[in-house]
Amino acid sequence: MELVVLGTGAAYPGPHQASSGYLAVEGETRLLIDCGNGVVSRLQEAGELEGLTQLLFSHIHADHLLDVFPLFYSRLYARGKDYPPLPAYMPPGEVERFARLAEVLRIEPRRLVEGVFRTTEYDPQAGLRIGTLQISFLRTVHPVPAFALRLEGGDSSLVYSADTAPFPELAEFARGCDLLLCEATVSQQDFDPAHAIHLTPALAADVATKAGAKRLLLTHMWPYYDRQSMMEEGQGVFPNTELAEELKRYPI
Repeated sequence: MELVVLGTGAAYPGPHQASSGYLAVEGETRLLIDCGNGVVSRLQEAGELEGLTQLLFSHIHADHLLDVFPLFYSRLYARGKDYPPLPAYMPPGEVERFARLAEVLRIEPRRLVEGVFRTTEYDPQAGLRIGTLQISFLRTVHPVPAFALRLEGGDSSLVYSADTAPFPELAEFARGCDLLLCEATVSQQDFDPAHAIHLTPALAADVATKAGAKRLLLTHMWPYYDRQSMMEEGQGVFPNTELAEELKRYPI
C-alpha cells in the first residue's frame, strides 16, 4: 500500500497548502479519502486525477468536502473522456445533506449523486471492501458524525484518525498499524480539554505509543502554527513522528 498526502490544513488551507485529502493506493485501487479545498489541484500535481477509482469521506465538514465540486466539474467537463460514475462513500445519513448542498450551488442533485458520482452510505459496523482493501470504521468524538478508518491491504495497515477529540478507543483501533495518520490540530498550549474536538501533537503521539504503531504522521494543523515546533512536540512522546508533507508518497 502507498499513501499520497494531498492536503494537510485544518479548517482552511495556508499558503501553498490544501485542506484534508489523502490518496490510498493498493494494486489497481486509487481511493481518495476526503476532498478538502485545493485537493483537486494537488491530485493533478501528483498525476492522479484521472486514475481515481473511489472516493470516501470520513465526515462532512467543509475542509474535508468542498473540493468535491471541482472534482465533479473535472469529470463532467473532461475533454475527450467519458468517465463512468465514481463510487463515493459517505457516513450514514449524509447523502441527503450532500444533495441539499448541491441545490444551493445550483447543481441538479441527481446529476451529482447518481450521475458523475454514485453515492452510497457506508455501514460502519459492517466495514467496506474496496478492491483488495478491507476498511474498518470507528466513530470518533467530533461535533458531527465522523469516522476513523483502518485500511488493510496485502501485508500493510494504515489508520487515519479523521477529526476527533481524545478518546481511549482510538489507540485500540490503531493497534499494531504500520502507519498512523493522525490529526494534530492544536498545540498543547492551546488545548482546552473541557471543549476538546481535536488532538494535539502530543496527544496524537500518545495514541501512537499506546497503539504500538510503527510510524506516526501528523496532519490537519492550523496554518499559523510553526510546523517544526509541532513535530517536536509529538517526537517528545513518540520519537518516530513525522509531519505529513503534501505530494509526498509514503510506502506502507
